[in-house]
Amino acid sequence: MPSRITDEDFGHTVLQSVQHGAYPEDDQIVAAELPSSALPQLSTLLEKARFDAKENIRKLSKESAPDIDGWVVQARQLRRDIESTQERSREIVARAQDGDRLQANAQDALGKVHLLNREVEFNEGLAGVLGQIYKIRHALEETQQAATAGRLSDAVEGLLYTRFQVQELPAWRNSRIAELLRSEIAGLGHLVGDALSECWEGLVLVERQSSTVTIRNQKSRVSPVDISTVITSLDKLELKQEKINQLRWDFEKVIVRPRLQIQADGTVASLLIQENSLHLSGRTPNVTLKLLFSDLESIIKYLNSHLPWSVTGSLSELLMPGIISRLVSGWLVHSTPSDLQGLQEFEALLYQVSSFASLLNDLKWPGKNDLEFWVKRAPQVWLTKKRDGSLDTVRQLLGQGFGEVRTVERVETQEVTGEDGMFRGNSTEGDWNSEWSDDEGKEETRALDQQQKATVPSGADEEDVSAWGLDDEPDNNSSTVTSRPITTDEDDTDAWGWGDDNENMNSAPSPVHDEAHPTSQSNGMPPARQQSKREVTLKESYNITALPEQLLEIVSQVVSDADSLTQSRYASSPIASAADSLFSLPGSILSIYRAIAPTFYARNASGSMFLYNDSLWMSERLQILAQDHASRQRTQDLRATRKLNLDYDVAALALFGKRAYAREMESQRTILGDLLDGSQGFANCTTPPFAQECDIAIDSVVDRIRDIYKEWKPVLSHSALLQSIGSLLSTVLDKVILDVEDMSDISEPESQRLASFCNRLASLEDLFMPMQSQETTSNSEQAVPLTAIYAATWLKFQYLSNILESSLVDIKYLWTEGELRLEFSAEELVDLIEALFADSEHRRRAIGEIRRS
Repeated sequence: MPSRITDEDFGHTVLQSVQHGAYPEDDQIVAAELPSSALPQLSTLLEKARFDAKENIRKLSKESAPDIDGWVVQARQLRRDIESTQERSREIVARAQDGDRLQANAQDALGKVHLLNREVEFNEGLAGVLGQIYKIRHALEETQQAATAGRLSDAVEGLLYTRFQVQELPAWRNSRIAELLRSEIAGLGHLVGDALSECWEGLVLVERQSSTVTIRNQKSRVSPVDISTVITSLDKLELKQEKINQLRWDFEKVIVRPRLQIQADGTVASLLIQENSLHLSGRTPNVTLKLLFSDLESIIKYLNSHLPWSVTGSLSELLMPGIISRLVSGWLVHSTPSDLQGLQEFEALLYQVSSFASLLNDLKWPGKNDLEFWVKRAPQVWLTKKRDGSLDTVRQLLGQGFGEVRTVERVETQEVTGEDGMFRGNSTEGDWNSEWSDDEGKEETRALDQQQKATVPSGADEEDVSAWGLDDEPDNNSSTVTSRPITTDEDDTDAWGWGDDNENMNSAPSPVHDEAHPTSQSNGMPPARQQSKREVTLKESYNITALPEQLLEIVSQVVSDADSLTQSRYASSPIASAADSLFSLPGSILSIYRAIAPTFYARNASGSMFLYNDSLWMSERLQILAQDHASRQRTQDLRATRKLNLDYDVAALALFGKRAYAREMESQRTILGDLLDGSQGFANCTTPPFAQECDIAIDSVVDRIRDIYKEWKPVLSHSALLQSIGSLLSTVLDKVILDVEDMSDISEPESQRLASFCNRLASLEDLFMPMQSQETTSNSEQAVPLTAIYAATWLKFQYLSNILESSLVDIKYLWTEGELRLEFSAEELVDLIEALFADSEHRRRAIGEIRRS
C-alpha cells in the first residue's frame, strides 16, 4: 500500500518537534522514513519559521526600548556610587594605617621608658648588691682573722653571718660572683671546722693503743678555749652530732667493749680513773656484776662531770642500747643459774640490776626501763636458761654416743587364773600347738600363752613375756593381762613385728581347744583349784645404752626443781611463777630427743634396736616418775596450778621406739625379699645358670638372717630377738611357699632341688632355741626349738618340705590321718599334687578323696 504522507506533512511534523518539542501522533509518520525529497520542503518551512521569529523579536524590541534606557541610566548611577564608595574606603584605610604607626611609635616610646626604669632599678640593685658584697668580703676577712687569731666564737659568728648574707642575694644566687663567694665561704668553713675539730680532739682525747680517754675543760691555743665554747660552736655549724657519733664509736671500742668482754682466760679489763683520764689497765679475774656495775657507774659519772649535758644526753642515747644489750646477753644471762642451788645469788643479781636501773634514772641516763623489764621477766629468763641448758645437754649427750651399754631387767607381777595356762605343770614343750588359740582376738594374751610353754620347765612361777607387747605398767590387782600399748596409728602392729604375719596366722584354722580348757580332772586338780588366782612374776633382760638413764636424770631434775618451786619456802622467790611452765619442759626434752635421736643412733649397726629398747625403757620409767609425782602432790600442799602430765610424751616415746623397730624390720624384710628375688621364683632351678642363682639366693638369705641374729642378740631380749628373727623368717618362708605353689609343673629333680633349699632354710631352726636356765641345763632332756611359735608359717613350710619328698600315698595319709589339713587347704594340696605327679588313675583317686574329706 503506497504511503499517503506528503512532504508537507514531514515538514510540519519536524517543525512542530523543533519549535514545541511535540511528538507526532500519527503512527504512520512515526514509522515512516524521512525521504530526501522532503528536505527542500522542510528547509523552506524552517526558514520561514526563523524569519517569523526575527520579526517577532524586532517588534518586541521596539515596544520595550523606553524601559531599557531607564535601566542603563540606573546602571551608570550605580557605577558612580561604587567608585565614590571605593575612594572613601581607601581614605579610611590610609587613615587607619596612620593610627597604627602612631600606636607603634607610642609603644616603642613606652618600652624605652620601661627599659630606662629597669636600668635604673638594676643600677640601684647593683649598687645595693655591691654594697652587700663589700660587707660580705669585709666579714670574710674579719672571720678569717678571728680564726687565725684563735677567736673561734667570733669566727663562727662571722661565718654564719656571711652564709646568711649570701642567702639574701636571691637574684644573684646563680651568678658567678655568688659561686665565688660560696666557694670562699666553704673554704673558710673548712678552716673554722678544722680549727674546732682540732680543739675538740685536744679537749676530748681518745688514745686507742693505750685504751685511754681524756676529757679536759680548757685547751691553751693562741687564746684559751673551753669545751663549752667548742661544743656551742660545733652545734652552730651542725658538727656536734658528728663529733658525738665519733666519740660514741671510739668510746665503745676503747672502753665499753673491752670492759664488758670476758676473755677466754676468765679475766676482764681493769678500769682506772685519774683526774681527767679514764683508763683500762691490765686484767683482773674479778668478773662479778658488782664490780661491773661499779665501773659503769664510774664511767657515767665521769662523762657527766666532764662533758656538758648537751653532749652527754645525746651520747647516753647512743651508748646505752649497746651497753644494755651486752650486759644482758653477756653478763646477766651468763650469771643466771640453771638450777635452784644458785637461787640466792640470782636474787642478789636481781637486786643489783634494780639498783643500777635506779642509778641510771638518777643520773638521767636511759636504760632503766630495759633493766626493770628484764627484772620483771626473771621467771621467764630463768626458765629460758633452764630450758636451753637442758636441751643443749640432750644434744651433747647424743653427740657423745651410746656410752656404756648395760643390761636391765623388766619385772612385772600379775594375777592370772588357771585358765590362762600358767599352771599346767604336766604340759610339755611338745604340746604347745594344742593350746595355741587365735579366737580371743588379743595378741598379748596369745603371746603370753605361747611364751609360758616355751621357757622354764613345768611348775615354774616366773615367766618371761615382757617382750611380747606387755609394755604398759600392769595393774597388780587385775586378774588377767589386759594392758595394751597406746595405739595411735597402724604402725603399732608393725612395731611389734606382727604386721606381716597377721594374715597367715589368722588364716590358719584354730586347733581343738579341749586341752586348752581342761575338764575337772584334766591335770589331777579339782575345778576350784584351776580357777584360783595366783601371782606370776614376768621378767626378762635386755640391753640399753647410757642415754635413757642420762635423759631420765635430766627430766627428774627438772621435775624436782618444779616441785621445789611449788613449796611454801619458795613462795616469795622471784622465779616462783616459773613452776607451772617448768612442768612442760620434760615434754620439750623428750621432743628434741625424738627429733634428733634417729640421726645419732643410725651410726651404729643395731642403732634402731637400741633406740627401740631405750625408748620403751624410758617410757616405763617416765610413767613411774609421773605416778610418783602425782602421789607426792596428793600428800603435799603444793601451790602449782599445773600438774605434771607425761601421758602424751610416754605414749609418743613408746610409739617412737616401735616405729624405729618397724622401720628396721621393714628394711630387713626388703633386703631379704631382694635377695630371694634372685631365685626368680625357682623356675628352672635345675638348669644352669639358674640353678647357681637359686643357690646364691638361698645361701644369701640364710647368711643374712644369721648376721641379723648376731647383730641383734646383744641388744634385744631373748624373746624379742626370737620374735624379730621369726618375723623375718616368716617373710622368707611365705615367699618360698608362694613361689613353689605357683609352679605348675615340678619334675622329680626340681622337687629334690626344692627340698634341698627347704632343708637349708630349715637349718635356721637352731636360732630359736629357748633360754637355758639352771634347771633346764641340769635336765637331761634336749631343748626343743621354738621356731613354730615365732615363725607363723613354719609348720606349713615343714609340711611343704615333706610333700616335696613324699609319695602320693604318704601325702594322702598325712591329709587323712595327720594334721596336714591344718596347714594346707584342699585346693592348695591338689595344686601341689598336680604339679608333682603325672596324670594317672592313682592321682585322680587321691585328689578325689582329698576333696571329699
